[in-house]
Amino acid sequence: MAPPLHPTPDGPELDYAVAHPLRPFALAGGLSMLLFAVGCVIMYVAVRTPALAARIDPLALYTLCVTLVWAGCIGTMLVRPPEPRQSVVIWGRITNALIWSLHSAAAWLVWGVLPYIPLTQQFFIAVFLTAYVPTQIISSPENSVANRGGIVIVLGSTVAVLATRVSVEAQFLALYIGLFGMLMFVLGDKIQRTVAATVAARLASDANARELDRLLATVASERDAKTKFIAAASHDLGQPLQAAALFFDQSLRAADAKSRAKAIDGVHRAFASAEQLLAHMLNHLRLEADAVEPHPSRIKLAPLLKRIAAQYAPAAEQYGIRISTASTDATLMLDPVLIDRALGNLVNNAIVHSEGSRLLLVARRHGPLKVRLWVIDNGVGIGRTDARHVFEDYYQGAVPQSSARTGFGLGLSSVRRIAEIMSGEAGLDPRWTKGSAFYLEFACIVQVHKRRRKASIRQAGALS
Repeated sequence: MAPPLHPTPDGPELDYAVAHPLRPFALAGGLSMLLFAVGCVIMYVAVRTPALAARIDPLALYTLCVTLVWAGCIGTMLVRPPEPRQSVVIWGRITNALIWSLHSAAAWLVWGVLPYIPLTQQFFIAVFLTAYVPTQIISSPENSVANRGGIVIVLGSTVAVLATRVSVEAQFLALYIGLFGMLMFVLGDKIQRTVAATVAARLASDANARELDRLLATVASERDAKTKFIAAASHDLGQPLQAAALFFDQSLRAADAKSRAKAIDGVHRAFASAEQLLAHMLNHLRLEADAVEPHPSRIKLAPLLKRIAAQYAPAAEQYGIRISTASTDATLMLDPVLIDRALGNLVNNAIVHSEGSRLLLVARRHGPLKVRLWVIDNGVGIGRTDARHVFEDYYQGAVPQSSARTGFGLGLSSVRRIAEIMSGEAGLDPRWTKGSAFYLEFACIVQVHKRRRKASIRQAGALS
């Protein structure tokens, strides 16, 4: 028997509906019950005699009770159609119990009545029982154990009784029913496996359809984001270029050397701004295209944080921010250029947008094998909505009223990609409410190697 299919967290109701397409239905149950009831009535009328009343009447009463319970279940399902889960968990078990009840009635008929009636009536009952088995298999193919049990109990018992008769016809019929039972035994398992394979294929198809929808939504989101990026690039690059053109025109029309020098300085600043935007955009596109190959080397965290703090201290002073550092003695395997760029982006982001007065660069162990490099400010913080999306490509969150929106929304997404290139991750701690706390997390590779080396030495000593 193939393993049952269980609901998944992604959609339990959908899974119940799909994974059991042949679960008990009122129509199938009603037709099976009608066929069974008609056969029982015909058999009762044809076989019952006053001499056999004591054997047949209790069986008929038992069969009538089972049929009434069966009819009551069908009526309940018609009046109140069950949900997919109820149909599988509740009504599936009830159906299984009914099948075994019918098997017991058939076994009762074979052993309690069949040996005591004439050969002609035995043939009649054998035909009825032979038709009964495939009806059960077709009505409930997923109940493989109950169906194959019915083949063994019902047809096996019929073969055993007929084979003991001295009649050649009875023995040939026993042989035929035995071969038919073997065929049903094999087909019952094949049908159940076919149903399971069909269900699995349907589930896989639905999963693929959902995955395709997700990928299409992702592609559409990236397309929209890149459309916004192109619009932002056109706007942001247009501003310094227009400013450069204006300053250049002023330099040509300047009446004195001082005005001309001021205009030329404006041209230089405008082109520097455009160059910075282009460099930022190209760096991100290289990261996006996986064209950056890291070259890791051993980096001590204390000098790294001090160097970044010193590099950005002049810019921080212009915004009234004081940068301080704190570190551990950990050493990581990182690409020097990439880690400088990632930390620099986080620090610059905090300087420009935090509106705080203090900025802390700190490295702390996170668990036994991880180290986090923190960039923490005491500024205005980041809202919940923005916090969920700040590392996405081209996303630009809300900015304070006193700040101007700059760039393309690529700074933090570049930080995320750089961290991933170096087998790390970037994140924002939502627990920090007095500003914002960004971090870069990397494995403490050197420490891992030291521990492995010490473990190897201990093992070697134990072996010696």
